[in-house]
Amino acid sequence: MLFSSLSYLLFLPLAVLAFWLLPHRFRSAMLLAGSLYFYMSWIPIYGVLLSILTVANYFIGRGIYSRITAGEKGRAKAILIGGIVLNLATLSYFKYTDFAISSWNSVVSAFAPFLQFNPGSLSFPLQHVLLPLGISFFVFEFIHYITDIYKGSKPIANFVNFSLFAAFFPSQIAGPIKRYQDFIKQLEVPRVFSSAKFERGITMILQGLFKKVALADNLSPIVTQGFAHATALGGGEAWLASMAFAIQIYCDFSGYTDMGRGSALLMGFDLPDNFNWPYLAKSLTDFWKRWHISLSSWLRDYLYIPLGGSKCSLSRRHFNLLATMLLGGLWHGASWHFVVWGAFHGLGLIVNHTYDAFVNQHGAGQQINSLAKALQNFHSTKAGTVVSMIGTFAFVLVGWVFFRAETMADALAVLHGMCSPLVTSTVLAETIEKHPVFAALAVYAVYRILADNAATIAGAVKLPAPVAGALKPMLPARVIIYASIFVMAIGLAPATASPFIYFAF
Repeated sequence: MLFSSLSYLLFLPLAVLAFWLLPHRFRSAMLLAGSLYFYMSWIPIYGVLLSILTVANYFIGRGIYSRITAGEKGRAKAILIGGIVLNLATLSYFKYTDFAISSWNSVVSAFAPFLQFNPGSLSFPLQHVLLPLGISFFVFEFIHYITDIYKGSKPIANFVNFSLFAAFFPSQIAGPIKRYQDFIKQLEVPRVFSSAKFERGITMILQGLFKKVALADNLSPIVTQGFAHATALGGGEAWLASMAFAIQIYCDFSGYTDMGRGSALLMGFDLPDNFNWPYLAKSLTDFWKRWHISLSSWLRDYLYIPLGGSKCSLSRRHFNLLATMLLGGLWHGASWHFVVWGAFHGLGLIVNHTYDAFVNQHGAGQQINSLAKALQNFHSTKAGTVVSMIGTFAFVLVGWVFFRAETMADALAVLHGMCSPLVTSTVLAETIEKHPVFAALAVYAVYRILADNAATIAGAVKLPAPVAGALKPMLPARVIIYASIFVMAIGLAPATASPFIYFAF
């Protein structure tokens, strides 16, 4: 059941209506039943997997808490480690079994001619394990839960509420990764209907729908065509294909998040924001504070800091950064090009931290301090800010090439094209003509300008009464606007929908 599908368009109003009609004490049970139905509409048997992990982590959390309160921290730690191993083993089996087997088989095939043995004797057949949707997200939520209990947080006593923490359908498939303390507070306090919050939810759903079907889905065939013919791309088309993917993955993932957060708002729940204009970041560190915020904060709190974080030697800090990003890359997919992407960002963060330390240094030699001061002054100017933003985006763009390419050879071919003269070929021309990408981008740009600056425009410019009224329309006019956004999204959508990119993670 895709957020952008007709079935979800029927499911969501029924779920919202049932939620507000039921008394508070029945709402969690209703949402849990609806969320399980939503999840099991894909592959029913994986609902059993989610249920088993839910029961296991519920009792693991209670076991950790009882040992902590009894003063048996050693036993609590043993239970915690067992819980983490259980969750990671489940994730590894479903996500990385075939990756491990194919990697092993490749190594065997590479060494067989030199060691003179039959590679088939040491090779294993692929298991073709089907990845359960959202497993990376709810496994990370379970690990966060049991870890925080070990650190002193109280467990969730109500089993239905705990089950809903992992199964809540607006965030179940592709996040954001919730923190249970914030979510449970909202479950325990009765939701009170707010027309402003409800309308904001509708706005976010429509915004996300437009980003997904009108932008990301129109860019998808262009990206596919470009990366499928990587060696034939001219310089201009290599940049175009890479830029198209950068916009596609942002619109696809943030569009899903918008629809999920909007769906939750219709029932009075606030889910954490996952994006904050990431392509306007002024450094790679800043980018990771803006992109997939719930994942980057999870990696910081449950991987980077436990490894030692920044409170250690410089070499160890660099190792922690690189290890965190390597594992973050592997989290995104069972393939070596994701590992390369993670390593690329890890090395980039090391350079970023080293540069920041140089620019912000104190007490070094006079010559070095002078250069550092000059760089500080440059970055404080508008020109310095623009240069930082362009440099950061260029780095991220190169990283997206490794992320999207099916093989390293394809990635290097695209990067080679980006370094070539800005000539074009005919690889993308026909595909671009078939999809109204530029019209959709123009519509969204106008929408963003008006949505983000309506109050500023109204306050700074004395507008005619009809125009000023349009910036703050009455409810009937707003309904027409929302309907228009929906119609434009559907009208600009391609005939064939593309699956959400992060469903694969």
